[in-house]
Amino acid sequence: MESVEILWIIAVVAVAAFAQSLAGFGFGLLAVPMMTLLVDAHDAVIVATMIGTVSTAVQAVLDREHCEWPTARRLSIAAYVGMPLGLFAFVIVSESVMRLILGVVVLLATLVLARGFTFTGRSRLMEWMMGLSSGVLSTSTSTNGPPLVFLLQARQMEATSFRATINTVFALSNFGAIALFAATGNVELDGMLAAAASLPILFLALRAGYALRPRVDGSVFRKLVLVMLVLSGVSVLSSAFA
Repeated sequence: MESVEILWIIAVVAVAAFAQSLAGFGFGLLAVPMMTLLVDAHDAVIVATMIGTVSTAVQAVLDREHCEWPTARRLSIAAYVGMPLGLFAFVIVSESVMRLILGVVVLLATLVLARGFTFTGRSRLMEWMMGLSSGVLSTSTSTNGPPLVFLLQARQMEATSFRATINTVFALSNFGAIALFAATGNVELDGMLAAAASLPILFLALRAGYALRPRVDGSVFRKLVLVMLVLSGVSVLSSAFA
């Protein structure tokens, strides 16, 4: 991996980590499409997953007292069930096709949420479905957030619990994804070095995001989530046609 590619990855990490620390999600959704402007798509997925693992693990630990643990456990188990399917898609299915489908689904889900869709029930089936979908996306595109965001936002979960719960699921899922990538020989030294070089800016971006969190109240947070979803959907669609 060339120096210009590593510098680009570092810049992307700064933007994606800051956004994730405010909204609670979006690292992979923003980082992977942006990275693919200069980096091979498969390499971008691996590098984003490695860096995202550190980012989400740090936030999960810092916010652990606000996590809704029963929900996080069920979503994480379901995600692990879906990961092998996602890895199969990662190897077999065209990257552009995967991103096209994901982009359309994200934008449709955003429209549904923007129109006020909610549900107050604690359907275990819905949790399993969204968790499974997240696991498939985790190892196929490194953008496993949309199903989880849709579920937790539709339940109108309070911002601190939303961030803590979703980052706990992300962290647990990312560890599993990295293990699968490593076991199948997809983790290379160049990617590991690029991820390591990005860690200082990652921590600075997270610190900046945490500093701004008190300024983001409930209504602003919901709007921020919707804007992030729209940006994510558009960026994924753009990368599908790149």
